[in-house]
Amino acid sequence: FFECCRVMAARRFAGLAGGAIIEQKLQQHGVKYVFGYSGGAILPALDGLYGSSIEFIQNANELCSGHIAEGYAKASGKTGVIMTTSGPGTTNLITPFQDALNDTVPMVAFTGQVPTTAMGTCAFQECPTIELTKPCTKWAYQLKNIDELSSVIDHAFWIANDGKKGPVVIDLPKDVVTSTCGENIPQFTPPEISTHHSGKRYEGDINELARLISVAKRPIIIAGNGTLHCPEVLKELAETANIPVTTSLHGMGVFDETHPLSLQMLGMHGAAYANLAVQSSDLIIGIGYRFDDRTTGVVSKYAPEAKKASAEKRGGIVHFDIEPSQIGKVIKTDLSVVGDCMPAMKDLIPLVKYDARTEWIDQINEWRESSPFCYQKNESGLIKTQEVIHHIYNHSKHLEPFVSTGVGNHQMMSCQFYRWTQPRQILSSGSLGTMGVGLPFAIGAQFAFPDKTCIVIDGDGSFNMTSNELYSVAKYKLPVKIAIMNDSRQTMVHVWQRLFFDKRFIGTDNSNPDYCKMAESWGIPSVYCDHADDLDAAIEKWLNTDGPCLAEFNVVPDICLPMVAPGKALDEMIINRDNSMNSVRIMSYIPKSPGLAPS
Repeated sequence: FFECCRVMAARRFAGLAGGAIIEQKLQQHGVKYVFGYSGGAILPALDGLYGSSIEFIQNANELCSGHIAEGYAKASGKTGVIMTTSGPGTTNLITPFQDALNDTVPMVAFTGQVPTTAMGTCAFQECPTIELTKPCTKWAYQLKNIDELSSVIDHAFWIANDGKKGPVVIDLPKDVVTSTCGENIPQFTPPEISTHHSGKRYEGDINELARLISVAKRPIIIAGNGTLHCPEVLKELAETANIPVTTSLHGMGVFDETHPLSLQMLGMHGAAYANLAVQSSDLIIGIGYRFDDRTTGVVSKYAPEAKKASAEKRGGIVHFDIEPSQIGKVIKTDLSVVGDCMPAMKDLIPLVKYDARTEWIDQINEWRESSPFCYQKNESGLIKTQEVIHHIYNHSKHLEPFVSTGVGNHQMMSCQFYRWTQPRQILSSGSLGTMGVGLPFAIGAQFAFPDKTCIVIDGDGSFNMTSNELYSVAKYKLPVKIAIMNDSRQTMVHVWQRLFFDKRFIGTDNSNPDYCKMAESWGIPSVYCDHADDLDAAIEKWLNTDGPCLAEFNVVPDICLPMVAPGKALDEMIINRDNSMNSVRIMSYIPKSPGLAPS
């Protein structure tokens, strides 16, 4: 069989140069779009897409191409594909690569490279691609000869999607990719057993977990990125055993936040009731979630009740993860399930029974009622970011849109005041915290789902970093709806300077353009709003405008609460009913160590 495949491949690719081979392999892998920017070294590969049904999407720069490919992959679950030239074309991809690696986003990037005869001579637009990208990708490979190109591409797509997904780079020296293929073509055959335990295999004592669930009085599920492919199974497990569910940022929407068992997002700016529940739980079940620092608080104070229950063999901390190296990396766990969480949960469901857990559910509902997400409206009618997001949710929830964000206050407030009901609905940078991804992510999602509503909720600081990508919105007539929360400040960091650096403000005030005029210069309609009386009408006009539309909301700076301060446990949150940054209650929680900011 494999010899037959080798012969067929040899016949198909014999005499073809690299560009044609790349085009055929991308067709084979179901690729519809390649995002990127042209340049001399990548022209032989780019030329293969001329006249192809695969569309090359030219963006404003390579950084944005990488983030757009990320957005495409995040929204669709498919592999984002990038093609850029050598030198700066490659170095501009470093941030998207690291972002995708941290947030487990599958991407394959083709980068141009100077000819092999010029490598190492500081030739024009030369850079050491492999050395630069190896730390921030799953695999970085430089093509050695044209005959291996077909198998290398297959290998790249497999690695990008096997186990913990991530980015892969294929570097294409110009003289290699312009040569023609012979008949001795190697074939890539995926290993029968993946080192990352993907597929239906998993390792872990499901029976012992079922026993722990049966004896636990206060269990909780924390669902993360690794559950996005199986929301129905997660829901069945939670409902069958009657276990409340909280999520990480990337897990939001995998468990409908309007469900009575939903606790929404936990963590530094998460729901108070979710954080209190984790700290009070005797059995914490993390599924497709890596116990990152923003969701644990100080590790030494994490999960005291679960640790007590572990010592008494009636609970503890359980970790489902597809990547073995994640187990025990942050939190010492009592039981682990390594592999795809979907078949593991399917096997677990028949082993558990419904338990009313009346005392536990009543306690959570009491916390939910006493400590909801809230904000104090401005008495003069000026608007706040939380207020705008809440109104955007009320006007758009029936559309079930994709919503992308940048990073900062607006990101966390979006997590709080938008109710997420679908997996992959929120597109945001989690681990790396990359400002500027909001617009590129929404563009990628719009290409993946041209008939869906794609909304950007951005801050002025984040939007300023990639505002040049209005280029792609205008060029490809994408109906993206862009909402900018403009307070002329990097508010989250400004608040940290106020709370943790004795009000020594530096580098957090923004000088912004007129965003409406900026949009109109690209032929994109705009809406402006700075008062609560006009808010609903502005949002309606913005959402119902045909094609793209940018809305600038001039908002009052505000603190994002709850907040878990540095050195504090999840249940030691800064909570204040009036959100006043001068509150005695807030200040009483500030650590004494100067300069100790949350990040």
